[in-house]
Amino acid sequence: MHGAELRRRRRLDLTAATALDFTGPLPYTSEGLPGSRARAMDRRNLQSQLPTGVKIYLPDEAARLRGLQERLLGVFRLWGYREVMTPTFEFFDVLALGTDEALQEGMFKFVDPDTGRMLALRADVTPQIARIAATRLRDRPKPYRLAYRTNVFRQEAPRLGRMREFYQAGVELLGLDKPEADAEMIAMAIEAFRAAGLERFQIDVGHVEFVRGVFDSLGVERDVARALRGALGRKDVAELTRLVGDLSVPSATVDLLLALPGLQGGTDVIRRAAALVQNPRSERAVAGLAEVHRLLTAYGLGGAILLDLGEVRGFDYYSGVNFEGYVDGFGAELVGGGRYDQMLGRFGAPCPATGFAFDVNRLLLALAAQSLEPRVSGPEFFVIDFTEDKGTALALCRRLRELGLAVARDIMSRPLAESLAYARDIRAARAVVIDDAGLARGEVRLVDPAGGQEVACPLAALMAAPGRVLEPAPGGALA
Repeated sequence: MHGAELRRRRRLDLTAATALDFTGPLPYTSEGLPGSRARAMDRRNLQSQLPTGVKIYLPDEAARLRGLQERLLGVFRLWGYREVMTPTFEFFDVLALGTDEALQEGMFKFVDPDTGRMLALRADVTPQIARIAATRLRDRPKPYRLAYRTNVFRQEAPRLGRMREFYQAGVELLGLDKPEADAEMIAMAIEAFRAAGLERFQIDVGHVEFVRGVFDSLGVERDVARALRGALGRKDVAELTRLVGDLSVPSATVDLLLALPGLQGGTDVIRRAAALVQNPRSERAVAGLAEVHRLLTAYGLGGAILLDLGEVRGFDYYSGVNFEGYVDGFGAELVGGGRYDQMLGRFGAPCPATGFAFDVNRLLLALAAQSLEPRVSGPEFFVIDFTEDKGTALALCRRLRELGLAVARDIMSRPLAESLAYARDIRAARAVVIDDAGLARGEVRLVDPAGGQEVACPLAALMAAPGRVLEPAPGGALA
């Protein structure tokens, strides 16, 4: 078939599809149904044509998500972190270098038609940044302070607030192996919680080297160590007691193992742990955690910290201090991070590293649970013009935008009540009503779409200082 004929047929197909406008039966649903019933069913089916685990963000939802990302990124900027943007997909074998097997299994994979190699959607940003640091930034002076906000993709069972596509905002600090770096991560996470609008939160801080040192000293088989770790991760004291009872270890070691689930709290945890351990690896971990806690106390943030030396989260991933953040009334972690010194070596450039990531979707749910949803706003002005020539309205819109104010113009011809209803729907702060009678007096009308209050305003004054009309006057009236 010639190219011209193909284009003609495509235009006809597109025209026919557009002309349907859901007025005829679609092949997957409503064959043979009466017209109105078919249209209703077709619309319902179209609304459900999204894969499981993804969602559409309507304007208010998108504004809350983006606004929250901006708040978090604002904190990161204040600490000297600069944003990077990573590809949505990369070669699977490259990403796999910095990803554990469980996460590799949950990646969305597909074949690159150009090379035949396997590609994967990013399931985690940290491996991408580790590769960037080991390659593109390798010759730059350290440390690297990098931030990001993006979506990630994981095929995993549904969990609280977690979909197959969700949004993260986080930071990575590469090139520092000092406790100050670990303290900086935790302090920044606390400030990010507060910037998001949350106060009732807690950061659980552990050190995987403490438990590793304990397990190393046991000299048990890998399966036994895995079972012990599982019981410890669940805080299952009964199962832990049973497993420890099967071990041939000194009584002091038994006491330490059974004490692990309860090594939670404040500075007293460090004292108790130091008295129990008798191996250099765990002793170094206690000393390192004590220094991190001291620095956080110096920051004035010690009250937000819960030390947990029995924590085994990320046991196969983290290499030192690690932490999770929770809020009252929400049963899943909102932020997680820690030290991962081994990762950059997989990309050929060994380097200490630490970082964290917020789950922005969960953060929004937690805010809603505490009735703290971010306020959503629309344009500062919505211009409703009843004149014929439109010149005044266009000049006003141009002036407002030049001053950095968002303005939408009502182009439809409809009654004022309908225009104000639209202004409310788009969350406009003020409506400006322009008509010939008002212009004859050099005035326009300012209307609060939410409350309906209305005042006359000189057009010249509005053009000169539009910001003043957005400030409530005493008593709640329009300025």
